[in-house]
Amino acid sequence: MKNNIIITGFMGVGKSRTARALAAATGLFAIDTDDLIESIVHCSIRTFFDTQGEPAFRALEQQLANWLETSVENTIVSTGGGFFMVNNILSLGHVFFLDAKFDTIHKRLRSQPSGEQIAKRPLFQDPDQARQRYLDRLPLYRKNAHYVIPANGRESSAIALEIKDILQSKKLLPGQF
Repeated sequence: MKNNIIITGFMGVGKSRTARALAAATGLFAIDTDDLIESIVHCSIRTFFDTQGEPAFRALEQQLANWLETSVENTIVSTGGGFFMVNNILSLGHVFFLDAKFDTIHKRLRSQPSGEQIAKRPLFQDPDQARQRYLDRLPLYRKNAHYVIPANGRESSAIALEIKDILQSKKLLPGQF
């Protein structure tokens, strides 16, 4: 297993914010898989989904996972909501699943100005379908993680400190690997 910190969870749970907070708390570098994919395809995830479809997007995620496995060390990686399905997720690093209730996630996304957080998520356009996707994925998120971190109603900084504490207690931070 690589010595990265992989943050997974349902779309909108706060993976990117938690990664930034963890980077600030540890001094490690943080990257975001959705940002990397947008840089590769030169368009938004939403546009890519609309023009190429979900299977093409999932193929890009797998290519990115393969690159992470061979090329990235000592890095915090926040992932897209479906990234946990890549076939090598558990070998990319220490996988932390941020576990929050669907209603908490949906409420937080709806509270953002002008609905921009929901608008940029192609798989959250229909709340009923998003809820079903969440329910379908929940056991798989847990299965494809080394650690499950309660995230319901918690600030990203508190979640980041919990992750840091776990890593320190197991001597898994760089210099401790």
